[in-house]
Amino acid sequence: MLKRLLMLLCLTGHVFARETPDVDCLVVHLKYVHCSWNKQGTPEVNYTFYGWFHGANVSECPSYLSENNINTGCNQPYGSLLNRFNNFYTRLVHENQISEVKTHELKEKVKFNPPTSLTVRYGSDSNLWLNWTQIRSNCVESEVRYRINNGNWASSRVSIGKQDYCLNLPSRSSLYELQVRSRMGYACGLSKFWSDWTEPVVWGSNNSTDPNKMNSSMSVWTPVLSVVGALILIILVMMLLHNERIRIILIPVVPKPSPNLQNIEDWFKFPKGLKEGLNYNERPCPVREYCHVRQSDSESSDCSTCSVTTDQTDCSVFIPVNESDLSTPCSSSISQF
Repeated sequence: MLKRLLMLLCLTGHVFARETPDVDCLVVHLKYVHCSWNKQGTPEVNYTFYGWFHGANVSECPSYLSENNINTGCNQPYGSLLNRFNNFYTRLVHENQISEVKTHELKEKVKFNPPTSLTVRYGSDSNLWLNWTQIRSNCVESEVRYRINNGNWASSRVSIGKQDYCLNLPSRSSLYELQVRSRMGYACGLSKFWSDWTEPVVWGSNNSTDPNKMNSSMSVWTPVLSVVGALILIILVMMLLHNERIRIILIPVVPKPSPNLQNIEDWFKFPKGLKEGLNYNERPCPVREYCHVRQSDSESSDCSTCSVTTDQTDCSVFIPVNESDLSTPCSSSISQF
């Protein structure tokens, strides 16, 4: 009976044997081959990984990647730069369970690290220049993307071998963000995988009014401006109370007329020296009027040539009279201004 149970357990163990995870590999930055077998989840047991290029010796993984002490991947040295054109073989082993050998073609499975030394500068030609560094520049094609004032991204491809990009005539009043990524170009065997985008570099300034930024800035400056305004008001009040001259300049005195006011000079507060220098009096100028009449009537008339003059004064004025008015009797009078 016991033998039958043991035989049944052995048979069920073979039937329900664990399925070996699938292995996926990728060449990273032409430095190592990264292989993982946790695409369907973390395995239940630790597998031993073996990987080798065609024509090379079989070797166990020198550097495992793990999750919760369970092996989930391996980084294996890449070796020669041309190895990606050769087949790469992998196998997983756990105790007596050995997976079949899997063949990988890595020619189109190369992923670079993001470009480095990313810089942006405003050139003497009034253009914006972006520069970066990537290995194997003669085999690498790049893609640049940028956006203005947090708008939508615009992308542009850069030809193989170039590690710079020109943005024509940027506006200094706008904020520019630029990023770069790269991949192996067709000249050296086109890869399906782009590198990750670099961290953005920024140029210019953003003058757009962001409500959140405005509210945060106002919340910081509001108490400061309130305190400064109160101090300035207190200082002005103290100056007005203690300095009469400043008070008169800032708040001029409005004269109030009096019913007994005889002299208009009393309306204004002139300095004594200025008041004495002013002269509002003019001496009177006596004026006499003479009428011109015909010679035949000269005996009966007391008038001579019609003119208006003054008697020996400095304000003499000659006023001509039309002959048509000569027959009109003239009256003489003296007026005083």
